[in-house]
Amino acid sequence: MSVIPCIYIFLQIVLLFLLRKVFLMTVYQTVAAYGAVCLAGLGLMALSDKSPRRPYGLAVLRDSYLIFWSGVHGVIVLGILTMGSYYLTLTQITLVQIVNIFLGIALYWILYLVLGRTEWAIGWGNFIIGLVGTVNHYLMRFRGAPFQLSDIKAAKTAGNVVQNYDFTPDILLAACLLDILLWYLVWRQYLQCRDQRRTESGEQGEKSNRSFRKVKMRIGGIRKEGSRWNAWIIAITLVIGCGCVSLPLIRFHEIYANTFLFSEDTYLAKLLAEAMGNAQYLPEDYALEEVEKVINRFREETGNLPGAESEDRKSPNIIVIMNEAFSDLRVLGNLETTVPVLPYWDSIQDNCIRGWANVSVLGGTTANSEYEFLTSDSAGVYPNVIPYNRYFGYGESYPGLVSLLKDQGYETTAFHPYLSSGWNRIQVYRAMGFEHVIFSDDIDEKLDTLRLYVSDQADYSYIMRFFAEKEAGAPQFFFNVTMQNHGGYTYSGENFETTVQLSGEMQGRFPQAEQYLSCMKASDDALEGLFAFFEDYEEPVIIVLYGDHQPKLEDGFYEYVTGQDTASWSLEQRMNQYKTPFIIWHNYPTESVNLGDVSVNYLAAVMLEQTGLEMSDYQRYTLRQFQRVPVITARGAKDAEGKSYPAGSDTYRALTRDYRLLIYNHTVDIEGRREDFFCR
Repeated sequence: MSVIPCIYIFLQIVLLFLLRKVFLMTVYQTVAAYGAVCLAGLGLMALSDKSPRRPYGLAVLRDSYLIFWSGVHGVIVLGILTMGSYYLTLTQITLVQIVNIFLGIALYWILYLVLGRTEWAIGWGNFIIGLVGTVNHYLMRFRGAPFQLSDIKAAKTAGNVVQNYDFTPDILLAACLLDILLWYLVWRQYLQCRDQRRTESGEQGEKSNRSFRKVKMRIGGIRKEGSRWNAWIIAITLVIGCGCVSLPLIRFHEIYANTFLFSEDTYLAKLLAEAMGNAQYLPEDYALEEVEKVINRFREETGNLPGAESEDRKSPNIIVIMNEAFSDLRVLGNLETTVPVLPYWDSIQDNCIRGWANVSVLGGTTANSEYEFLTSDSAGVYPNVIPYNRYFGYGESYPGLVSLLKDQGYETTAFHPYLSSGWNRIQVYRAMGFEHVIFSDDIDEKLDTLRLYVSDQADYSYIMRFFAEKEAGAPQFFFNVTMQNHGGYTYSGENFETTVQLSGEMQGRFPQAEQYLSCMKASDDALEGLFAFFEDYEEPVIIVLYGDHQPKLEDGFYEYVTGQDTASWSLEQRMNQYKTPFIIWHNYPTESVNLGDVSVNYLAAVMLEQTGLEMSDYQRYTLRQFQRVPVITARGAKDAEGKSYPAGSDTYRALTRDYRLLIYNHTVDIEGRREDFFCR
């Protein structure tokens, strides 16, 4: 056997060992398992090359094993590219991990059957792994989540903001892509040399038979030569086919949802679970009869009737600002900066309700936080789904906060100083009933920018002009999604100055974090001007402001702030990464309260209760749910005692069961929707 594959495999195992020893990117059991696969492969190659008998049979075994081997190798590389690690602990292996490896092998085997040559199957399989891995690697860098099927509909949104990200490849990406290229080149060279030796020695019938030979028939039966080995290939194909067919039968997506992994590096299994879960819009336990029971039980227990109106009703102007990536990173741990980042925010104490808005996303997927506020639904009940893209189509009327306020005499406006193509907003806003929708294309004047996006200062100036010119006495609901703080944080143009720097041991080490914190300082300055304007406004005004998600910054930054490797974070620490500050501020006297942790789906109902405006039964239901489970996100839930439970756990499902049924009835089951429950 050629010495080159042996040297290459030896170096692979050594590097994998170093990934464990130095960088903790894997475990020793993964190194041992991959080493055993490699030794078996090299042994079979050597035996095949030296055996003078039955070369065709050994060639089939060898090529089959090489496809299997390439699938295992591809899964490991994909895991490292996606999550920066790959953990396979044989003593604690799960069905999800087994299925993940099986899918990798199945990918290469299918390519082998279709293309008919081993080296072609390896080459195209590695190309697919490299392409998907590269996409995931950048998405993890920019938003902390790999590619999802729902991202296909968000392609326009990604195209709108892609120019602000830095796509310079890092060492890990370059090393992984080099590895899969070398894997292909090494084995192609080996296979070509083997073919040449077979041809020179006169073994014409074999030609390595890397193609899937047709079984030749005679009148008396199957031709003897090669029939046993063709049967071997057919048997492998049947096993893989049966495995693929069995996954829907065992409801693999539910198994995946209930499996807790040390590291989410089982990307192929995750993608399959998402595809299988998306195949059915409504969960198996959903039934209209169950929804009716929940609604009737709630009305019996509370005695609330639709349309009940509070005596303390006010009709203030309502401004809701979902500020892009607005967050207070002090929630993560010790953050030392040269200047305060949020001095004005910290000073606001009077006439306001404050707390931490718990969201379901990190670093991106803004639309889910927007959806949660406007609908009072929790996006946490949808695994890997963007409701804006999935559930809002043409001509559908959707009952929510917008329609509720319209019914009470409010004029409704949505304002987003960026492109209209993002997140299917045109269809969503039309369905929700916004009377006026303003995107950047609809604004005649040019708004000032910070980096590449409209600044918060310019955004808020537009709001102030809007209210200065509005008709007196006509209450407004104005919903604003800002853009200034959008990732990535590698801008190097003239339209930005770093005003906040990290200090102490972090000084100069994390430029992305410093750019983000400087953006936050600019947001804080702009907010002071906005509140100053409305303090003297003649009509009552409520301003609700919350961040849609935290940014995705350098991995090392999080380790310094928390003093721990992110892999060792507890559930509570991970949920801290899904918190942004919120405020409900009034320009008239009211009691100030700090609510602590509140998930975004409750904020609209909290605001409506405080003003005395009418609510739907559904919003009253969410207020009661808030008292019991104040936090429900895609990461986990927190009960009234402050105890956290991971998403997918039995307790999480029990705490959210009735609410989950109502959410599906509200947004997914359009034909069966209980309109009287969701409208006032």
